[in-house]
Amino acid sequence: MDVEITGSDFSDIISSIDRPDSPGENHIHQVTLTTPKGSIQFREETLQQHLYTLEGHYSVRDDVRIFGKGESELLEIQFNLSDQDIFYRGKSNTELSAPARSGNISYLPADDNQANILWQKNVRYHTFDIHLPLSLLHHYAGESRLMDGFLSTIDQKASSRLSANTISITPAIYNAIQDIRACTYEGLTRRIYLESKVYELIALLYENARGKRETSRLNADDQERIRFAASIIRNSMEKPLTIPELSRLAGINRTKLKTGFKMLFGTTVFGYLQDLRMHQAKRYLLDTRLTVQEIGILLGYQNTSNFSIAFKKTVGYSPMKLREKQDIR
Repeated sequence: MDVEITGSDFSDIISSIDRPDSPGENHIHQVTLTTPKGSIQFREETLQQHLYTLEGHYSVRDDVRIFGKGESELLEIQFNLSDQDIFYRGKSNTELSAPARSGNISYLPADDNQANILWQKNVRYHTFDIHLPLSLLHHYAGESRLMDGFLSTIDQKASSRLSANTISITPAIYNAIQDIRACTYEGLTRRIYLESKVYELIALLYENARGKRETSRLNADDQERIRFAASIIRNSMEKPLTIPELSRLAGINRTKLKTGFKMLFGTTVFGYLQDLRMHQAKRYLLDTRLTVQEIGILLGYQNTSNFSIAFKKTVGYSPMKLREKQDIR
């Protein structure tokens, strides 16, 4: 039997957060709760008034339904980074879902800002959301039919999403999220950097929402298996899988995997892997003192020369050159 918890979007926890009144004050708050029913971990960082990130990890031992209701309208970038869909019911009690490994920008008016969320037992959920000021997107009014349509529904106080279709987490989107999570800057530098990443994510979501990729030939099950394959790639960069291995693990034939990857992510399986590898390589080079050889091995390259060649081809200069530029600064 489900366990039901009533709360205002985890209000018992979140209401304890003292958000800054002044726009320029950064604030980080982390909470870990462990109960017989499971565990909740989340981290919130305020960048400015009405702009903050919220990352959550949820794991429960029984099916748990949480009824959440906000008191004001909501504009939010929402990512489900989990390997499983998140199921919920909206105000009309309609069964809805946030597909695994996907994102969108959503608006909810105050009277519709509620949901009955189901956390399924023995599933590890990972979410990453960015709460946006309601006026932020209005700067782009008049520049795009897609954006204008979304802004129009916001002005009419009607629930809506930027894209009616699922937006898959591409390497660029994933890398931008990782940049936010791994940011080591402090003070004003940190705030400027993270705000720039928020705008980057808006741009990437918009670009994917307006794209005209032919995904209609892929049914929902195929799309889910291809997104799962992308998740496998992200989690096994140190030992990349072959197409046959990836196909077998994802439960989809090789041809459909390769063509479907291009449809959903706009790149090949290898291109997806390379984008992730080179981005992670830059992070290792800039944030650690690992040798180029050690970084290459961590990213699945047994030959340092092959790693250096691939890096230079992607970035425009060698790994050591990037590190020298960092040291000069």
